[in-house]
Amino acid sequence: MADHVTISAIVDLTGVNRTTVLRYLKALTAAGYLKFQPGPAGKANAWVLIKDVGHHAPRVRADGSAVTQGAITMQLWRAMTMLKEFSYVDLVQHASIEIPEATSKDYCKRLLAAGYLRVLVKADPSAARIARYRLIRASGPKAPQVQRVRQVFDPNTGTAYPSAGDTQ
Repeated sequence: MADHVTISAIVDLTGVNRTTVLRYLKALTAAGYLKFQPGPAGKANAWVLIKDVGHHAPRVRADGSAVTQGAITMQLWRAMTMLKEFSYVDLVQHASIEIPEATSKDYCKRLLAAGYLRVLVKADPSAARIARYRLIRASGPKAPQVQRVRQVFDPNTGTAYPSAGDTQ
């Protein structure tokens, strides 16, 4: 394995545009994954890996900050797959990041409408009781995505399910 990488090497291996490669290398450098090494006169600049995070490429913005899109649903989905039964509050409490209760509640509603959850205990606002659920369609490790077109897309199966989200 090479101790450094150049833009040309990446372009040759991937066919990705040079500008795109340079932009990503700069973002990874800003995030602390790579170290820039200017090349000697007439030689290409290089980057050295200083923080290896495994086989998944880091998702970073141009300024080096982490892209967090999808992190909330991933945390909620992970909690659903680990817990035997749960409420939307339980999911928030088992997450390793801060998640608004309203977001958790809406995700549960959408997955219920799409057929991923079964209601074990119905919500009763007059008794201050919230709904409890069980996951009945654990389709894989990737979290189903709630889309704006009122459907839930499952990246594990490539299937889209209608989800009005009006069910409690």
